[in-house]
Amino acid sequence: MDFAQLPGRIEALLGVHERVAVVLLDAFGMAFVRRHAAHPLLRQLEIEPVASQFPSTTTAHLTTLSTGLPVGEHGLYEWRVYEPSLYAVIVPLRMGYAADERAPLPLEAADLLPPERWFAGATVLMPAGIAHSPWSAASLAGARVVPYDNLGAGIAQLGERPGLSYLYWDGIDATGHRHGPASAEFDAACLAALDALARHLPGDLPLLVTADHGQVDIAAFDDLDVIWPELSSHLRRDGAGRPLWPAGSGRDCFLHVDDPETVVAELAARLGDRAEVRLAAELFPDAGPRLTARLADVCVLPAAGRMAWLAAFPTRERRWHGAHGGLAPEEAETWIGLRAP
Repeated sequence: MDFAQLPGRIEALLGVHERVAVVLLDAFGMAFVRRHAAHPLLRQLEIEPVASQFPSTTTAHLTTLSTGLPVGEHGLYEWRVYEPSLYAVIVPLRMGYAADERAPLPLEAADLLPPERWFAGATVLMPAGIAHSPWSAASLAGARVVPYDNLGAGIAQLGERPGLSYLYWDGIDATGHRHGPASAEFDAACLAALDALARHLPGDLPLLVTADHGQVDIAAFDDLDVIWPELSSHLRRDGAGRPLWPAGSGRDCFLHVDDPETVVAELAARLGDRAEVRLAAELFPDAGPRLTARLADVCVLPAAGRMAWLAAFPTRERRWHGAHGGLAPEEAETWIGLRAP
């Protein structure tokens, strides 16, 4: 099973139970389930490993849940993606440009999404800071969206109404980016979330817990345009004639270039075992029209422990100690845990 099949799995549970709760712990991948397997909450669950979609990113997986479609169909594959209607790389979840996430886009969030809304009629519990963002409003249209300030308070509201209730928690992912998944801070964030679930969930509520991806620790950063200075001359241009920003992230750097075969060969030769360099289309064999229109030409997949980007394009990821997006097992293996009283 892979994550794209999760909506169907949840619908099967709803066919049997009047109330079903679904919890997504962002970045709490299978590696961390194994690390904390003795926790009482995890011991209550029937745990099944699940393959993450590629890329192992929040944008790809939350959009799959909100639309019921795999990433190849909904087309929003990473934090940064090319938007053909704007001739620019954008950040969908922030509704801003990659060059300036605070600069609003001249379109609505719903314009980026297919029409399907999988959460219509459900109760969705979201952290207060993002519950009513433009992206949430569009992707969760038709759902009853309830913000929460405290994770325990959000969990306590699961199952209050018949049907599906869904809770999203981003605290583990944020801690991993700041401190790395090998840190004491990351373990504390994982345990705090598991403790809150064990403490506040009704014991007789059918429950499915999952994650969108994991994380890997980061120890090195490669600047592709320093390793190969001629790379900049191969970048395609945006609507203003400037080189297009890379899409993706430091764990899966997607480049829009004019000569993909040359770029793959040159970067692969210079990076060696520091990264795998692929034609982007090879990584998405089932790409539909929405993804095809947004997809870059070349993808750089750094080895575990590394990130890659371009020095000419500033990114806060340089300060991160943990990241995801690539194919390393620690970031790409996820899971579902079922409790059906």
